[in-house]
This record gives sequence, structure tokens and C-alpha cells, in this order.
Amino acid sequence: GRLEQHCACVARDYGLTPRESEILELLARGRSKAYIADAFFISENTVRGHVKRLYAKLDVHSKQELVDQVEAVEI
Repeated sequence: GRLEQHCACVARDYGLTPRESEILELLARGRSKAYIADAFFISENTVRGHVKRLYAKLDVHSKQELVDQVEAVEI
């Protein structure tokens, strides 16, 4: 779908790891850290670490900014 394509472009452009790419897509879908932790069988603390690095790489400070950045990608 469109969201997957946008996330793939962001992942490529910002050099995200495969795990960061997966988490990016779930965040862009509005999933919570608890949901992501359950989905990947990891702790919420681990998710927080991934999200923190993701925000730093994308230079965003909120889930909304992340979503805006994903939606703004030119395919």
C-alpha cells in the first residue's frame, strides 16, 4: 500500500535499520509503544529506545511530526 511505500522511502533516505523501519510503519499507523512491544515480543523499554533513535534520525519530536514526514515523501 501507499503507507508502506512512503515508509520504505523514509527508511532508505534516512538509513534506518530493518527494525527501525518496521517500527516506523507501525508508528505511522498510529500504534502505541505497548502494541509494538507485543507485536515484536520485546519490552516497551526496548521500543522506547528504538523510537528515540528513530526520532533522532528523522529529526522529529513527536508521533505527529513523524506521520507528517512520512506523508510528505515524494514517491
